[in-house]
Amino acid sequence: MAKLRGADIEIIERRKAGDTGADVLLPNEVRINGASVAVPADATIQVHDITDGELVTVTITVFARSLSIRAEDA
Repeated sequence: MAKLRGADIEIIERRKAGDTGADVLLPNEVRINGASVAVPADATIQVHDITDGELVTVTITVFARSLSIRAEDA
C-alpha cells in the first residue's frame, strides 16, 4: 500500500511582464501537486484555521475531467 501524504497546493497570481506588484494578491491559477487545475470563476478557496498540533486543510472546488469511485484490493 502506498504511503499517504498531503497534497502540494499552490495558489498563485500570474502577472504579465511589467505589471507592478499590488498590495493585494489576486490569484488566477491553482496547482495541485504541480498540475494546474480548472477552478470555477465564482468558487472560493478556504484555508482552514492553522493551529498548533493540527494539520493544514484546504477546501477547493475544481472542475473534474474524470471521476472514478471504486473498490480495489489493498
